[in-house]
Amino acid sequence: MTSKIVVCNDIGPYLEALTRGNEYEVIAEDEEKEQFKIKGDNNRSRWFKKYYFVSSGISVPVIVSWKFDNSVEDSSANSLEHIEISILFNDGQTRWCSICTKSGLMDYLERNMDGNVYLIENQIIVRSFSYESVNDALNDLDQHNQLIISTKSLNSLGTI
Repeated sequence: MTSKIVVCNDIGPYLEALTRGNEYEVIAEDEEKEQFKIKGDNNRSRWFKKYYFVSSGISVPVIVSWKFDNSVEDSSANSLEHIEISILFNDGQTRWCSICTKSGLMDYLERNMDGNVYLIENQIIVRSFSYESVNDALNDLDQHNQLIISTKSLNSLGTI
């Protein structure tokens, strides 16, 4: 009997047990509960909901690297800047988004919101513009399969 292999598409609350993009062997399957029993990264076997996985062979784009596209003048949590970043994924696609701090978002809304609603697409709010803070935010979004929908495709592929 050939073992079934699945690819993690979202780690859910299982930070220590799963890694998005990694393949896992299915030890058992419960169709009724829609679960797979898998040995996780922490070397423990447990049941996981099937919706955290896709079939082997399906591409799961995972962040490889990212860069600031603008210079950061104020990296603090109180920065009012809006900075664009580019992100490279393991499947070769390059995407971009704008990032700002909570202070920057509030300032922007106060200056620009005239009506009852204001939509900001591909905007990610980060604690600060420090490399560590932005990197942690992007990796968290990536592991929860939210980075692709939070960014827009770049028309031309570039090197990051």
